[in-house]
Amino acid sequence: MTIKKLLLQEIDSTPNELLEDLLRLLKSLKADPKQPLVTYTELLERIDYLETIVGIRKGLDEFEQGEGIPAEQALATLQQQLGIPPRP
Repeated sequence: MTIKKLLLQEIDSTPNELLEDLLRLLKSLKADPKQPLVTYTELLERIDYLETIVGIRKGLDEFEQGEGIPAEQALATLQQQLGIPPRP
């Protein structure tokens, strides 16, 4: 799949409010030099936020398609892997 198709697929599955936030961010990068641009830290925070939302949405979509495992099973596996004793 091409990058363009992947990007369009992401856009189609992203809520409008997140797309609006991303558009504001992109517009701020093209702002008039007299106006302050967003700081690098703000840019990284927004990117992290958007990546988190996209990741959560992907996880929910995968779970709805039957690709996930129940939380109890996941927690039990983690307890075994990390050597966490069961609660009394």
